[in-house]
Amino acid sequence: MFRKQSDRGRQNTPSTANMAAADWEEIKRLAADFQRAQLSSTVQRLSERNCVEIVQLLQQQKLIDLIYTTDGKEFLTSQELGKEIREELQVQGGRVNIVDLQQTLNVDFTHVESKVNEIVKSDRSLTLVLGQLIDESYLDSIAEEINDKLQDQGQITVAQLTKEYDLPGDFLAQVVWDRMGTAIHGQVDDFDRNLVYTDAFVSRHRAKIRGAFSAMIRPTSLQNVMTQHNLQERLFNTILEELLSTGRLAGCISGGTQDKAQYVPDVYTQAQNQWIDAFYKQNGYFEYDAMRRLGISDPVSFIKKRFKTESLQYLSTCCLGTGVSDMIEAEVDEALASKSWVDVTPLLPSVLSPTDISQLLQKCLRSKSDALLCCDTIVVSQQLVDVCSKHFDKIMSSKAEKDAQKNPIMLLVEGEKQAPVKVSGISDTSYGKDERKEQRKKKAAGSSKSGGGLQGREVKMKATKKKYRGRETEADDQDERGDTGGGGKQRVQELPFLSVEEIAEELTGGDCLQNCPDDMIQEIAGKLHRPLTQQYQQVARSIFLQSVGAASSGARKKTHGELSDKITGLWRNALLFEKGLLLFPEETQTLMYKHLLRTVCSDIANLIFCEVASDHLIAVSADESQLTPEGRLKLLSKIPDDKTRGILTKMHGSLNGKTLNDFLQQLELMCGTDQLEILLKKPDKKKERQLVLSHREMLREQLRQEDNAAMGLHLVAVLLVQFHKQCLLHTPGRCVPQILTLLRGHLVPEDYDTLLRCQDLVVKQMKLQQSDDASSGDSSDLCEQLNELLPKVKDIALNPKKPEKVQNSDSAPAAE
Repeated sequence: MFRKQSDRGRQNTPSTANMAAADWEEIKRLAADFQRAQLSSTVQRLSERNCVEIVQLLQQQKLIDLIYTTDGKEFLTSQELGKEIREELQVQGGRVNIVDLQQTLNVDFTHVESKVNEIVKSDRSLTLVLGQLIDESYLDSIAEEINDKLQDQGQITVAQLTKEYDLPGDFLAQVVWDRMGTAIHGQVDDFDRNLVYTDAFVSRHRAKIRGAFSAMIRPTSLQNVMTQHNLQERLFNTILEELLSTGRLAGCISGGTQDKAQYVPDVYTQAQNQWIDAFYKQNGYFEYDAMRRLGISDPVSFIKKRFKTESLQYLSTCCLGTGVSDMIEAEVDEALASKSWVDVTPLLPSVLSPTDISQLLQKCLRSKSDALLCCDTIVVSQQLVDVCSKHFDKIMSSKAEKDAQKNPIMLLVEGEKQAPVKVSGISDTSYGKDERKEQRKKKAAGSSKSGGGLQGREVKMKATKKKYRGRETEADDQDERGDTGGGGKQRVQELPFLSVEEIAEELTGGDCLQNCPDDMIQEIAGKLHRPLTQQYQQVARSIFLQSVGAASSGARKKTHGELSDKITGLWRNALLFEKGLLLFPEETQTLMYKHLLRTVCSDIANLIFCEVASDHLIAVSADESQLTPEGRLKLLSKIPDDKTRGILTKMHGSLNGKTLNDFLQQLELMCGTDQLEILLKKPDKKKERQLVLSHREMLREQLRQEDNAAMGLHLVAVLLVQFHKQCLLHTPGRCVPQILTLLRGHLVPEDYDTLLRCQDLVVKQMKLQQSDDASSGDSSDLCEQLNELLPKVKDIALNPKKPEKVQNSDSAPAAE
């Protein structure tokens, strides 16, 4: 039952320290009985079963504490288990696994683990590491083994020890550090604490590094040195930095990163600097490729660092000193002084690219206005180019005489080749019969700018409405929006002189550019082409005007007279229209003023702009005959006279104003004696009355032919104002409601109601046409109603009636 002491020197005496006195006496009695039974010579002994029962009784009474083996045949005390664990640790050499202890002692693993933890807590010489019990003697023994390996190899790492002893790296590192200088003779690396090496190993490394780098005469990669001599990286870097800082090695480290780092000996740097200094002294420049072949990766930075005081010019392929720059500048000055040319390519290093040469010459020519750069490498005197240009004077005169006979129309100012500018306003007596007829069709109350037109109201009209108005109304809508209605822009035609190839041929055959490169002649020809063409236009026009003589002078007088009549007529119309718009409130006046400025006043400005352009020989393209604001601005930029340009600029700006004052002021300045010399004379009463009657007849004629209800209502409103107020009216279509409000006190109620009804139907029709979901039935009904009402509306204006009692129109409420 009990493990015999003879088996493993175990003792089975239970502890009786805490037993009660009564129990102890009973135990003594039982023990005495047990002893007597054993000593008796008789056969009376306790059976195994009795012994088991006795032990169980003692355990139940907690008088003894026993541990059973895994097979249940034996049991032992806790003290005996601890003793056997220590004995087994000693037998295994100071290191044993807990799992192996459980199998050897035949005791449950929990009892073994618990007892091992208890032993480790009480005995500091023992350590439990990853389920293994280790004593101090074992650590001392492996420290001796580590020292032997260290002395043999020169260095050792904790990773190697971990692999060999199957113990954690941190644990082994601590073992090594604790025994460093005693059991282990070496030193720990300052940067890598897991690396240990001997003093002899460091000395060997230092000797290898010192010898290898002392023998170097060219830049060498540090990585190659470490690989070739099998040197440890961290120790290598530490020793190398130490040798460089103490001056034992004469050189430096360059390259930055470890993979690209190089050791450059001072002897190599000195030889390199001597070669560069000698090359610069001999040639006057630095070649980047040659410096890279010497091992200088960044030549520009090297030059800036070494030659700080030198005045150098950095190019893409090389760096030039002052000697080369001065030589080039001297050659250029000599060529300019002799009115010739020079190609600097032979004077410069062959490594320079054409781009570098061009950059060098551009810097050299900044202060020389009489020089011309050709082909990136050739400097030509401007005086030489002028001489070449004079070579074409005779050719120009001869060709101009022929062109003046063959193509005289191309020598006219562009404005002279076009038809007279069509403008808006009341037709004056100075207009011809054809113009009066055209004005009668276009300038009445609605169909053109002077007659009023629906303007803004009809901008969004659909095809059903436009088909009644025809092309005249569409043109009117475009005028209201500021469109010209012209086609695409046409460039002003010029008389061709000579092509670039022909100019080059003339230069080649001349005396001024003998023995010159073909590329240079071709480029000079290209630079002369445009100036010669422009000069030819002036020469040809001058010859043409000389040939025309007095006939040209008479034609110009006639043209000026026509312009004076047109501007005077439009100016009178604008003054008469201004009287009519003063009948309305200020808000309505603003709308009418803007409309008047955009139409009649814009026509006056266009006439003046075109005339000024003609006087300054500025071509006006076909689509600028009806100038847009953009077209006027374009002409302003071409006018050379500052005073004229200033007046025209203010006139152009006044077209966006709210009154006529600014525009009329600038118009008087432009018509003065120092400008167009046009006399602006106001008409007398008789002339004014004739103009009003003529305008009324044109409106009446247009009303009779009008089929569109909106346009008819507009014409009726304008005619009624002229009849009742004796004033001309020039208004956009959006102001028709205000006109009807003004006429309310001057119409019989039936006529006024008819006009209001027509206005409501027109507004509904426009809204219906602008709506996406409008039905064709509603549109047809409105058209029928308007067609029925239109004759009545026309009759109100064609046969006007005055009410018996005239009401005050100013106090009448506005029509809804």
